[in-house]
Amino acid sequence: MDPPAIREDPAAAPPAQGPAAAALPSFPMLNSPQRLGAPVGGAPRRRKVNLKPGHSQMDWMRLASSGEDLRGVSTLRPLTMDEVARHNKRTDCWIVIRDKVYNVTRYLDFHPGGRGELMRAAGKDGTKLFYDTHGWVNFETMLAKCLVGFVAR
Repeated sequence: MDPPAIREDPAAAPPAQGPAAAALPSFPMLNSPQRLGAPVGGAPRRRKVNLKPGHSQMDWMRLASSGEDLRGVSTLRPLTMDEVARHNKRTDCWIVIRDKVYNVTRYLDFHPGGRGELMRAAGKDGTKLFYDTHGWVNFETMLAKCLVGFVAR
């Protein structure tokens, strides 16, 4: 069985010459993370913001492992979506991703897309928005210390 044909990007540089080059796909591959800086398939360009000093991803990891309480609750428990909806402000922001509820209030200033992007899911189920925007991110590890409960079904 022949391998599937690889679609070449018309905006890519001209292909390499020679017999071996015919078997090589273009690099980076279409729709790969390396090409996410440019719009793909009509998708809007991702917007990143300049974060304040001390608010890099490494700073977040340091804060999350510091032992400081980022949850704001004493125990994990089942939560209704009505309860989650009350936490929709920049000073008190909870989001739901895959039926897990996270208090992201402290994370807002660390989010590479800015507070406004994260606030789009404030008090709501942000699962679709999360996966549409950056599904490759391991939110469960990154937000583990922010977990406040689970959506009651």
